[in-house]
Amino acid sequence: MTPSADLIVLAHGVGGRSDLPIPEWRAAWGAFVILVLSFAALGLLWPRALLRSAARGRHLGTGADRVTRLLGVVAGIVGAVLSTVVLSAGLIGPDTNVSNIAPVGVYVVFWVGVPLLSALLGDIWRAFSPWEALGRLVDASPRALRPAPGLVGAGWPALIPVGAFLWLELAYHDGARPRVLAWAGIAYTVCLLALARRFGWAVARRSEGFGMLFGAVGAVSPLYRSDGRLRIRPPFSGLARLETPTPVVAILLVAIGGTAFDGFSRTRFWGDILTGRSGWEATLVNTVGLAWVVLLVGLAYHLACRVGGRVTGDQNAAERFGVSLVPILLGYSVAHYFSLLLLEGQAFRSLLSDPYGRGWDLFGTLGDPIDWTLVSTTVVGWVQLAAILVGHMVAVVVAHDRAIEAWPPAKAMRSQYPMLVVMVAYTMVALVLVAG
Repeated sequence: MTPSADLIVLAHGVGGRSDLPIPEWRAAWGAFVILVLSFAALGLLWPRALLRSAARGRHLGTGADRVTRLLGVVAGIVGAVLSTVVLSAGLIGPDTNVSNIAPVGVYVVFWVGVPLLSALLGDIWRAFSPWEALGRLVDASPRALRPAPGLVGAGWPALIPVGAFLWLELAYHDGARPRVLAWAGIAYTVCLLALARRFGWAVARRSEGFGMLFGAVGAVSPLYRSDGRLRIRPPFSGLARLETPTPVVAILLVAIGGTAFDGFSRTRFWGDILTGRSGWEATLVNTVGLAWVVLLVGLAYHLACRVGGRVTGDQNAAERFGVSLVPILLGYSVAHYFSLLLLEGQAFRSLLSDPYGRGWDLFGTLGDPIDWTLVSTTVVGWVQLAAILVGHMVAVVVAHDRAIEAWPPAKAMRSQYPMLVVMVAYTMVALVLVAG
């Protein structure tokens, strides 16, 4: 049986394994203790900001710069070809999520693979993104550009594609249908190019929500480019140099809330609510659930920032500590989608041999079966546990470093008490949700 026959793409977009190696209550309480002790240790052992200076890293040499430039050109070609294949297959290939490459390409390779690779290799999406080349092409002709309205110039439109994507993946009852994905991709491309034509690509790029999101995740990578030079730095230290204006904070919170709802939607409680519902009725219920979870995640964060800001008088605490959301999002993504990328992601290789369902076997991989034993549920469980815990621990460290950079140690510690409460709550809820 071929991978395309074995693959099952669930109605909410993607599937995966979930099996914590220890009871979720024990994992949650263990995480609570570790986070509290880590916070106390930071107060004693981390009296001054360290990450910003470490984030500069060191240059890897001119040879590495040349290789990076060459790889950037290759990545641009690969990105353009793959995106064209996935989009066109969604339009003219089989209109099923089993034998069409579009659902796997969008929900697994793009949504899961790109941010995880960004965490390892830096902001690779800017090299792969087909919208970068198209945007610069549209913006290339000389003309007088119009000034962008305030909301557009600030980057608020970037929230729309990320929110719409999560709605398609997690709420819409037909979100894995290739035709739906293809037309959504076309509509987004047209909107971006229209913005680039009217205001210039520099403005339109700030409305490219996926680029904003993946770029933020890329800040945790030990590799980065500055002034055309490839540099290496301690992992996660790049977060100290990441700026998170309010639209970026909103995008990160929506992404975290969407991932949390993905876990919540797999619980028995939500399954009972959806029992007997289908089509647009199920879409409506899922939409309400998704909106509520995102709202709760956002309210918890902003309440912590508001309370902490009263200690310091900081009116921009939400923006200052927005970088702490990046490792949380990364931890959630690894916990929820690690097994999906390794297992269901194998189908992409098979479907790439016959992207249009014509019976081709371009690369000789069409008949390759998915190895469902590639990773055991025990390994997945430990990865989930470690990803969530490490993600929140790094978030505590980054937030502490930001606070100690701005205020004396005593005031910085007091400002972080509300944030610690939210981090603990996020962690315990996340561990319970991954257990389903």
